[in-house]
Amino acid sequence: MGTNRDYYIATAADKIYLPPPGDLYINGFAAEAMFYKGSLDKLGIDTDVIQIGPKYKNAPDQYTRKEMGEGQREVINAILDEFYGRFTNAIASSRNKSAEDVGGIIDNAPYNAPQAKELGLIDDAIYLDQVHELIKQQLGYGENEPLRTIGGGKYRDIPSDSLGLNNGERIAVIFASGGINTGRSSDSPFGGQMVGSDTVVQAVNDAAADTGIKAIVLRVDSPGGSALASDLMYRAIDNAKAKGKPVVVSMSDVAASGGYYISANADKIVAEPATITGSIGVFMGKPVVKGLYDWLGITNEYILRGKNAGIFRLTEKWTPEERAKMEEQTNHIYFTNFVPKVAKGRNMTDEQVNTLGQGRVWTGTQAKANGLIDEFGGLEKAISLAKELANLPADKDVRRVVFPAPRPFFETIFGSDEDATVSENYKVQKALADSLPAEARRAFRFAQMIDRMHNGEAMMMLPFELQIR
Repeated sequence: MGTNRDYYIATAADKIYLPPPGDLYINGFAAEAMFYKGSLDKLGIDTDVIQIGPKYKNAPDQYTRKEMGEGQREVINAILDEFYGRFTNAIASSRNKSAEDVGGIIDNAPYNAPQAKELGLIDDAIYLDQVHELIKQQLGYGENEPLRTIGGGKYRDIPSDSLGLNNGERIAVIFASGGINTGRSSDSPFGGQMVGSDTVVQAVNDAAADTGIKAIVLRVDSPGGSALASDLMYRAIDNAKAKGKPVVVSMSDVAASGGYYISANADKIVAEPATITGSIGVFMGKPVVKGLYDWLGITNEYILRGKNAGIFRLTEKWTPEERAKMEEQTNHIYFTNFVPKVAKGRNMTDEQVNTLGQGRVWTGTQAKANGLIDEFGGLEKAISLAKELANLPADKDVRRVVFPAPRPFFETIFGSDEDATVSENYKVQKALADSLPAEARRAFRFAQMIDRMHNGEAMMMLPFELQIR
């Protein structure tokens, strides 16, 4: 069976084969947005939210609406148009068809293998052993000679430096994958991967202090998160540059909101055309659970000292005075920190950044046209730019050094008593998480984010979790 993703990758090959009983599901893209307000209403839970760029910075919409807003619909349509165009153009180029013909083919999908062959989507409907026979013929094998193949595991067993690869001057590669949070990086079945500011700041500082490291490449794959944590990482990159270390950001699938914040100060930003980035905006909020308490028969009282001492009460919405203070906080983060720092990093005015901001999400193609990134490419492109900025010879290889360094072998194998406890807890959580539908796990991740917000933490998050099928 081949789906959109499988077939898209296959179009880069010289030949495409499908078993005779196989199917080709290239029936277009669908983007799903989920909303939890109906569930929250049943539980008596409300949300009080402040957004910079309410049209586009709509991550809280999952909890405040039951359908897409105008801005979210506009952005998702723009992303679908770009991805669909890249998909159809790749098929058209690979299979010698027009984009219009490919569009018609997709509209009538799925197809069985004989139909796919008749339409020219595959070269033949044959089994894998028959494909091997074709390869043997092309390579001049004897009639009874077995085909010799080699798997990726064999390559992984060979140290790269034994082949003269990954040698030379050292470049640090730091990975920032997951939601952004204060503290250490972590991974949990419900919260997913988290980029901890302590971990990344320490890695950047260590790389900057190492005289043998000639440049830093930060690989970002993050939808954002804590505004404070994002700023701490931005500051570390600023300090590294001040010490003369070039910094290049390599964006992966997503580098949006807080993920863009930590990228904006790099000397160069590299992204793929289909990378999701931008989303320059901020929101703050808190859940209001009075209805849930009423339903459960729970009563509570507050005794306060200080006019705004109850600003984080979970049973009351903000008073007009409290809301004014929170809006002041939100505006400060956006207009005094986020916008000026992006403007400085990208050589723009605050007005230009604000125009591109307001929470608006961009694809890599759109971001390059708007000056939010510099080049198209992947990690190796970022490394080549880092070599150039560090005045290293273009024709010489470099040694890629991952920061922070992996844990020692015996510590990884045996760990500590604390590690053992964490490991057991993780197994239990993972078993529970795996038993839930993917949509429920996604809801838990966002619930964790809302839980952080009720303490007043400002968030810089991608407005949606995009899954295109």
